[in-house]
Amino acid sequence: MKVVHLYPEDNSLIAAHVAMLRERQEPFKGSPDIVHVHGCWRYTIVRQAMRYHREGARIVMTPHGGLEPWIINERRLTEKLSKTLLWQRRMVESAYVLIAQGPMEAEALASLGWNPRVEIIRNAIVTNSITPEAMCQQMQDVYRKVMDSNTIELMDADTRHLLSQLLKAGITGDRRWLGDTDETAISENAWRWLLVYADHENVRAIVDRGLHVLGIRAPYIETAHIRSYLPTDYQQPKVENHTVVGITSEMYHGPLTLRQLVELDRALRRDDVNDEDIVDQLTEKRLLRYFRHILQLLVELTLLDEGFLPVEPVDDRQTANLRSQLLSHLRI
Repeated sequence: MKVVHLYPEDNSLIAAHVAMLRERQEPFKGSPDIVHVHGCWRYTIVRQAMRYHREGARIVMTPHGGLEPWIINERRLTEKLSKTLLWQRRMVESAYVLIAQGPMEAEALASLGWNPRVEIIRNAIVTNSITPEAMCQQMQDVYRKVMDSNTIELMDADTRHLLSQLLKAGITGDRRWLGDTDETAISENAWRWLLVYADHENVRAIVDRGLHVLGIRAPYIETAHIRSYLPTDYQQPKVENHTVVGITSEMYHGPLTLRQLVELDRALRRDDVNDEDIVDQLTEKRLLRYFRHILQLLVELTLLDEGFLPVEPVDDRQTANLRSQLLSHLRI
């Protein structure tokens, strides 16, 4: 992982903490994966961090006690607090996780309510209760957890296309449905992102079946034991209905998930499907237009074949909104 640290260089304690973390990190070139912000109330640091964030880096923040209630109250007396709090709060809210250096600070951060994700990692610079090695390892574990979150956002076009091929092979159980396919070579990190995403979307078993059908050897990655940050309202996707109309209704009335698309693909491939009946039922429920948007997503994401489309798909602004919902519902 490529981590850049932003910190107030005139603060000797924070600088020493950063130096200790850097000693155990590999140098890198190019853009960082993670920007680790240390300290608070420095607008220049916040501005630089948000620039990295816009370029795709994920933020980890260690306040170093800078968000304790007494400090905020002190600033309330000495500064124009509204504007200062605005950019400081935005910084905290943008972070994947806040690092507290003890239980009391963790409690204060939780009470503040700006970010629900707080980890405790003691600072080896100021306490003997943790070794430098243990502190750095715990920090690396947090970085890994950050990069194992919302992994669809990290996957490139080749990895996403491979996922679609694996889903189709897993759904059909027959590689002939995919025609001539060249095996896409992706990195071990890309495999990790693909399999973690499949686990979060509850389609890992289907992906594993696709791997078997296509004869692809993926790295062994036990995703069930990988820790990730997930939205506070996350529930593992499942499908209650197994008819085309029932699944479409579930999608319309709830969050859209990849698992639902997979189950809809399966339902459309069944031998007893009657296209006219489906269209009539969807029309009666005023879901036909929505269903046509969903069919476009199936064509893209599970590679549903034209012969299984009851009606023509629609690709327009609403389809784009649904595509965005699907790709962002694991975002925190």
